[in-house]
Amino acid sequence: MLKISILIVFSLFSGFIHGEESNPTRDAMWHYEYIDRNHEKSETWKHLGIIYAASWALYPLTQPTVFKDNGSFKNYGNNFGEVVFDRDTPFWNWLVHPISGSQLYLYYRANGYNRIDSVGLTFISSTLFEFTVEVYTEPASIQDLYQTPILGSILGYGIENLSLWLLNTNHPIAKFLGHTLNPSTMFGFFEGKVRTVPSLDGKGGAGVTFIYEF
Repeated sequence: MLKISILIVFSLFSGFIHGEESNPTRDAMWHYEYIDRNHEKSETWKHLGIIYAASWALYPLTQPTVFKDNGSFKNYGNNFGEVVFDRDTPFWNWLVHPISGSQLYLYYRANGYNRIDSVGLTFISSTLFEFTVEVYTEPASIQDLYQTPILGSILGYGIENLSLWLLNTNHPIAKFLGHTLNPSTMFGFFEGKVRTVPSLDGKGGAGVTFIYEF
């Protein structure tokens, strides 16, 4: 794991750090942020594949009754390529699907994609689910094709900012809420977890080491 340490030294009067000379370092703290970077095509295909495989695994787990009662490869063939206006309740169309889209967006953000690319990849993943996974039980939905990626990305952007604020308070309850809203921040693939280590040089100087882990 590559670690890049950047040391920023601030000049402070020794009177403000009385008694610290005997303890030149303090406990490390974590800072959360998003770091945009470039990706190879192979890496992007890998992430799309991970989400696609997860879609097949989670669909029967999250909707077992629908999957059991309506799912079949015969229906898959009949539904493949069909697009309809679904009759789902507002709970599904305006809450569940945008929340699902927000987590797709946040997954790609956690892996270093910028906001525009994350929206695009969310759209691709959502479309693949509609046309090649959900058709096992029902035709693709016109509403879901735009509500999941577009409303989901808007919601994801809001969750992104709120969760970072909560996580960076370093308050246990706030951090719990931040991780709950944005679960991707709990996993090793999240690239924006930065370890900050306050330190003193014993000569009246103080500094902070920022360690980025990729």
